[in-house]
Amino acid sequence: MQVELYNLLTKKRGINFALRVGNKLGNQQQEDKMGLQQSFLKLIIRSKKKYGLAGPVLTLGNQDIYADEHDLMRWLRTEDVAFTNPQTIRRYSGTSIVLRNPKARDFIHASTFFEFLGISESDYYDVDKYDFDKPKILHDLEEPFPESFRGRFNLIIDAGTLEHIFDIKSVLVNIVSAAKPGALVLHFTPADNFLNHGFYQLSPTLFHDFYTLNGFEVLESYIVEAHKRFFRFYLYDHAADYTDMFFKSYSQLFNCVILKKLRDVEKISSPMQLKYKALKENPEALMSNVDHTMTNRRAAMKSFDL
Repeated sequence: MQVELYNLLTKKRGINFALRVGNKLGNQQQEDKMGLQQSFLKLIIRSKKKYGLAGPVLTLGNQDIYADEHDLMRWLRTEDVAFTNPQTIRRYSGTSIVLRNPKARDFIHASTFFEFLGISESDYYDVDKYDFDKPKILHDLEEPFPESFRGRFNLIIDAGTLEHIFDIKSVLVNIVSAAKPGALVLHFTPADNFLNHGFYQLSPTLFHDFYTLNGFEVLESYIVEAHKRFFRFYLYDHAADYTDMFFKSYSQLFNCVILKKLRDVEKISSPMQLKYKALKENPEALMSNVDHTMTNRRAAMKSFDL
């Protein structure tokens, strides 16, 4: 498939263009852009050490895991995180990933990844509208979850599903209702340079403003810049960067947000964007913040690589 695409691009648009695209196609770290890529897997492992992760776990869609069991055990040992050896190693990768990278045949199933973290296969659930990947829960996320799902899960992960669903609010409402008090919610979503990947490229303010209004606190928040061999995690400070944010980058950008549910709310509400809330309450403070954020924030933000 890559050879055919290379030949087509060479013929239609010139050799230099085809070489640039060919190099991108061969870049494993950015192969399919979403799913649980290596850097996000490492962050989840760190979260296990920092917060403790417990089941039941719910993933939005059957998340592709960009690692085999040997990768996982190496990362777990590096982070000094105790792990459980699954009795059976389940393997799964979407067909498109295997076509781009034959090594993906050895990648493990998401349920096996969570077994390494001490969450049993019986406590692993994935939800999808379609039956292609044989999800445990067949359900359209634009429709309300059944009452039996309310407060059921201790961990909910979205790694590239939200942006493909037109009615985002319905998905977020389902997440809030399905999370137990004390549960963690992790979002890894596209922020920039993902044209036509899904319906939306999302801003950090969506997650901060919606979840804090509905009984959650933000534990960690990052803007993540994709590089060939690693991802760079820039610490996002919503109090400082909630206005129009200039982040100069020639790479794809992700949102990475880790949230904790503090309490149930009587009614799940839609927020006012913090920028406009500030405009209403304290316009002078907002204008000083605008001056601050119109500079290149990338250069000033603290970061680390995974």
